[in-house]
Amino acid sequence: MYSCPSNSKVWSHLPPPIFIKDHCFPSKYIMATSRFFMPPSASTWNKSKVSLQRVNITSNAIQKTVRFSVINCSLKINLHAQPALNGEIRVPSVIKEMENEEITSLSVAGRLVKGGLVFQQDVSVRSFEIDSEYKMSTKAIMNYLQEASLNYAKKLGLTIDTCFGITPGMRKMDLVWVFRGMHIEVDRYPCWGEVVQILHWTCASGRTGVRFDWTINYINTGETLVRASCLAVMMNKNTRKTCKLPEEVKDEIKAYLRVDVEPIVEVFRYSCPQIEAMDHIKTGLTPGWNDLDVNYHVNNAKYLDWILESTPDSIRDRHELWKINFEYRKECLKEDVIRSLSRVVPNNEKNRGIEVDHVLRLESGHQVLRARTVWRTNSHSCRGINSMKTIF
Repeated sequence: MYSCPSNSKVWSHLPPPIFIKDHCFPSKYIMATSRFFMPPSASTWNKSKVSLQRVNITSNAIQKTVRFSVINCSLKINLHAQPALNGEIRVPSVIKEMENEEITSLSVAGRLVKGGLVFQQDVSVRSFEIDSEYKMSTKAIMNYLQEASLNYAKKLGLTIDTCFGITPGMRKMDLVWVFRGMHIEVDRYPCWGEVVQILHWTCASGRTGVRFDWTINYINTGETLVRASCLAVMMNKNTRKTCKLPEEVKDEIKAYLRVDVEPIVEVFRYSCPQIEAMDHIKTGLTPGWNDLDVNYHVNNAKYLDWILESTPDSIRDRHELWKINFEYRKECLKEDVIRSLSRVVPNNEKNRGIEVDHVLRLESGHQVLRARTVWRTNSHSCRGINSMKTIF
């Protein structure tokens, strides 16, 4: 963010400015600020609205596409998805179905497409969501998946007041959704500053639950970066036990459930971890206030932090998470003390990556989570791109 400098000597050292009607901005700063700027004065801002549309502005590192025009009202950003670069990019069938649907704006709040069967939300990767390699952290990915699910329910009108995802029938019977299992596969981590598009849909899963599916795609090409699938089931808030999906709730959500759609992630099977074989242990882990959700339970993404606590440094430092398979066993509350246990699985197949078994358990012995993670050599795919970006 900056104000236009008035010193002519300063201007002489800057690239040619970009003019927006009565306002001028150096092109160097326009690119560095990555699609945002501050007009010269507050009074001008109140009278104007900025609409961003695509043109080509090329740098040595990446291609930016942005055009500015000033009209009267609020801010709009127009970013049109680009065609795939080549035939090798993996595009799920749900995206192919949307080829004829025009994407006219950066839908930060999300919108319904395919007759309400698919939820779409666009996200720009921010600096506080990345790791040391400028890549979106796995925990941030998990939080965005959950956010998309809640926003989808809100768009459908299935959320009552502040009760996220709670339908009228669920509230009457004191029921809530709980995750039973989460499966994530990362083809490539989104990089800082990239705009990605989250697609989310739901499917029936047997008689007891619903399957949530997501993809995270690079908005410029449609390339699928992340695929995830999760089984959600009903739990009674009073008894804390899971139950079958009531017919009343089925009737409330059946219009938005897709049928005959395969899971977006192929769930890999693994044997139950043997506690006595776990040779990497971290004890005394406790949740903080910021780890609790609106029900005062530990957020499911926090479990990832805890399993990483007992993952060997040699794996964490030189590799990145490729696949995650979580099996949630028990709720975790603020007063609970967690023990994290891990074990590297013997594996002679190089193309399978390094597999690690994990167990989170209470000090009392009850298991909270079983998991298996698969790691691959760190790609460092974002450092070269983002080292070119500088904030002035």
